[in-house]
Amino acid sequence: MKNGKFTNTIIQMQFVPRWSEYAPRFEDNAASHSFRCAAVAILAGLAEEMLFERPIDKLKLVSRALWADLSNTLTGSIKHATKKEMHVAGHIRAMEQELSKEIVSYLSRSLQQAAYDAIVNAQDDTRVGRLVEAIDTFDAFLFCHREAAYGSNPFFRSKVQELRSKIDTYDIPSIKWLIAEFDKQDGVREFLDNIMNLDTVQRWNGSYNLVPDNDATHSFRVASLALFNGLLERERFGLKHINLYRLVGKSVLHDLPEIVSGDVVSNIKHRSPELKLAFEQYERQTAENMIARLPAPFHETMLDLMADPKSSDYEGVMVDIADKLDALIKAGLEMRNNPRYAETYYDQLVSIQHRFENPSVIFFLAYILHDLTYSNFAN
Repeated sequence: MKNGKFTNTIIQMQFVPRWSEYAPRFEDNAASHSFRCAAVAILAGLAEEMLFERPIDKLKLVSRALWADLSNTLTGSIKHATKKEMHVAGHIRAMEQELSKEIVSYLSRSLQQAAYDAIVNAQDDTRVGRLVEAIDTFDAFLFCHREAAYGSNPFFRSKVQELRSKIDTYDIPSIKWLIAEFDKQDGVREFLDNIMNLDTVQRWNGSYNLVPDNDATHSFRVASLALFNGLLERERFGLKHINLYRLVGKSVLHDLPEIVSGDVVSNIKHRSPELKLAFEQYERQTAENMIARLPAPFHETMLDLMADPKSSDYEGVMVDIADKLDALIKAGLEMRNNPRYAETYYDQLVSIQHRFENPSVIFFLAYILHDLTYSNFAN
């Protein structure tokens, strides 16, 4: 089924490089970028509503920020300057639109309307679309600023000024607030730095990995799987009670405390009930400390999304599901080259089969997993 092809598109995002022609100190890719945009979109959406009293569809905003660049898996990495070149700019935009529509066509018909908005309309001329575009520019500024701070290619120092000038042209309160907070070098700046640096937290340490992984690319995949599963359960299976914004927000931010704690191997965390509880308390306290540095109006929402991402309610369980499905996908990719991952794959599969009966899990195991397995071994 084509839904498996869509899941493969999510996986492929981390193989689309960004800025590679300038040899950055920190390697970047479309998955890490999309995670950062979604995380910044959460902050921007809260600022629009709570600081500037401008209601906005926060689910639409975060979903678009998360999936805006999926067409890059088909176009590859095209330099920003090339996209703006007068001879080819219009052709590239048209091509990206058509390829975005193709990606939407991979999905079941019941999911296509919501996916069309998130993928094809991501940066349209609506208020949400303009904010997504501004967030995309803001993330480029953050990346180049980090590169310049570490003294890499001088290109990034000049690019910081160019992007800063562009950001100043956006008449969007939340973007003006974000850049002002960045300049203050206070709590919001620290939070943005944590988002930016999540790509330095390596995953699956201690194992030979054919495909390197970090918390930023992982968070993109988990959020994408959670959004797909949430849409599937709401639109195809009629579970209208799901709060998709909470689900996606929790998924995007679920591992952000690991910028402090690091990624501890799961079997160590769960070695005993006492150790499991201790790590849960440590990670929650870390999240609370990070959130305390944000504006007070944000605290209640951010505590729900970030300090308790795998809450006992339906959305929290679905975050846990997406996290475990991503581990299953990772093990499936790796076990062709590292037999040790076969045991991880089996353990994850059995755990998912025994613990969850959600429609999206049954759908994944019955259809998508088959497609991914065939694709992995066929290729």
